[in-house]
Amino acid sequence: MKKKNHLLFIVTTALVAGPLLAEAQGYDYESIDYPGAGLIQVFGVNNRGNAVGNAFVDPDAFPFVYDTRNGTITNIAPIGDYDSTAILGISESGVVVGSVSNNSTGVVSGLIVDKNGNATVFDHPDAVSETRARAINNRGLVTGYRDSDDPFGRIGFIYDPKTGTFTDIVPSRFTIAQGINSRGEVVGSAFFIPDDDPCGTGSQVSSVRYGWLRTTDGNVTYFSVNGERTSARGISDSGTIVGFSTSVDQVNNRFVTKGFVTELDGTQCQQITIAEEDLLQFPGAVETFLQGITNSGGVIVGIHLDEFDVFGGFVARPR
Repeated sequence: MKKKNHLLFIVTTALVAGPLLAEAQGYDYESIDYPGAGLIQVFGVNNRGNAVGNAFVDPDAFPFVYDTRNGTITNIAPIGDYDSTAILGISESGVVVGSVSNNSTGVVSGLIVDKNGNATVFDHPDAVSETRARAINNRGLVTGYRDSDDPFGRIGFIYDPKTGTFTDIVPSRFTIAQGINSRGEVVGSAFFIPDDDPCGTGSQVSSVRYGWLRTTDGNVTYFSVNGERTSARGISDSGTIVGFSTSVDQVNNRFVTKGFVTELDGTQCQQITIAEEDLLQFPGAVETFLQGITNSGGVIVGIHLDEFDVFGGFVARPR
């Protein structure tokens, strides 16, 4: 396992939050704006109200921490020895995780930055060239996914930096392990072809994408929302799960994605029905991707996509 330590420098930018937008589906939505950025993606949030994401000001990417309480942004300087740095998760104490890329070697490695700015870069021992960290809980356990010898395979993992050990979870054609709560319960998404479908739906379509929950004892529950392709991305300490489901608009020939907030009953394969008015959609967005929820289960963060295929970040607060 490769580790490198660097010092991360931060600069604070004042009051760049967007206006509070219209109320919808029981939530108030607030856009997150970054000066000069054409694209913004937001992935994780902690109970202190600190959200993390990445802003893209062509040709550069800028990882940042956004304070949802006062609208300030703290820039996180990219790791110096790498061509790009992405931040996707944050713990209650302010430890952030993500990935760094080396363009000359084509290797993507996981990244952990502690609250003092010390960075650790790591690689899964079985990864070919890709290790990505997506979230971190308050015990320091890191979730993510890595590639494999199968060019179409991505496998989720839980990484314990204290022991340097990895636990592979929910292998599929493309697994993303992301949200992890204080108990160590993990949620994510998994992509299967019909022959590999763990729920045996009998569908003859080319593939299926389930959201999933892995409990601390290793039991995995797969679920779908309204029969659509489903991804789970965040989980609170009480077990509330957020994510998104995607359908196809045949008329306009494009995807339509909306967010959901739900809980599971422990059934191994669960079909969840959520009324259209209870799905979350950022005002005016064509696609809404819920990415994280606070441990207390209140504030949600995510990404919205408009009709011009421009990404933006947002905060959603229950009314």
